[in-house]
Amino acid sequence: MLEMLLRIGEHTTPVLNIQSGVARMWPLLRYLHVISDSPQLKFRSAWKEVDAHQKAIASDDFGVGLGMSVLYSAFDYAACVDGRAFLHRMNSLGLLASSGGLPPKVGSMKMADFAAIDQRGKTHIIEIKGTQSSDYALAKAMASGQDQKCSLVFGTPATERRVVGQRLVVGSLLTLETSSRGAQTTVMDPAPEQEETVEIASTVKLHELREPIIRMQVGRLLGAAGAFRTSVAITEIDRPASLPALEGPGQRDRVQGAIREDTARLQSFVSHGETWRGEEAVVPLLAPLEAGNHIYRRARLRQGVSIGLLSELQEGGGRTAFFQDAYPAVDGRMKSPKPESGEAEAALVRPGISISSIELLMR
Repeated sequence: MLEMLLRIGEHTTPVLNIQSGVARMWPLLRYLHVISDSPQLKFRSAWKEVDAHQKAIASDDFGVGLGMSVLYSAFDYAACVDGRAFLHRMNSLGLLASSGGLPPKVGSMKMADFAAIDQRGKTHIIEIKGTQSSDYALAKAMASGQDQKCSLVFGTPATERRVVGQRLVVGSLLTLETSSRGAQTTVMDPAPEQEETVEIASTVKLHELREPIIRMQVGRLLGAAGAFRTSVAITEIDRPASLPALEGPGQRDRVQGAIREDTARLQSFVSHGETWRGEEAVVPLLAPLEAGNHIYRRARLRQGVSIGLLSELQEGGGRTAFFQDAYPAVDGRMKSPKPESGEAEAALVRPGISISSIELLMR
């Protein structure tokens, strides 16, 4: 359960609007008291009285947490970022073949929620849905996701087969503790109906598609650790998507200057056999939490990046707009996060890259 809440925090923090530090871990505090103390994932009965607006927000959040937990387990993603952030970077690299601009932010043809890359280098397009209403409501929501997962196309069928892993709609139905069944997650790969789409050049290479996802993922992890200036410099989110990607000494100096500013105020801590730089906070829970035979009152939250990652970003860079070429050692270590969990703690660890963890404290 704690691992799933960590994933909600990671994947509901937009790359294009970075929230700094442990503030990203808000789901751990907001939703700890929502989940019942039962073997299956269910909401406490009191959640039935929450207003419709809050239920809708929770449905979206838990849809992301459950759906991405299932997909990471199935496909071992190296990285996963917001679909729109992926498109922004593709546009700045000059890899979009269509001239109509980016798709709308809402509606049937908005860009899918996420773009991920697996260990083979294949790109996955993912649309997430969640509801607390009924099987019918979930089926209806997933039907609307069929178009959204296909708002981005890859030139020709041959290109599609070469570079795309899966196009998926993932939906979760959430239940109360009075229900006979727990939360249910459904994964679909339905055939789309072709409408107006954004097209990527048919000559695109796996190496080119990997670049936006890895760059944006590293930027998101830096921002989560409190290295906000470095995150902005790496992702270039302060530049319009219509401008070409930065490269060369100017970009390298920009990143190095940002790292110097950020590292001066980051905390150091040791966890899971590595030294990290980031932020750590011990915060009170909204109310005492009974779990198992214990009562927890506080939580220790940690977000950090490896000191090795910061060193490589400081020393790397060069005359290239491609992240993998500028920082090959960082790219080589980008793997699916390794979940670590115990009775009252959980962590998502990318060795040599990042850590996100929570530890429940009794006092």
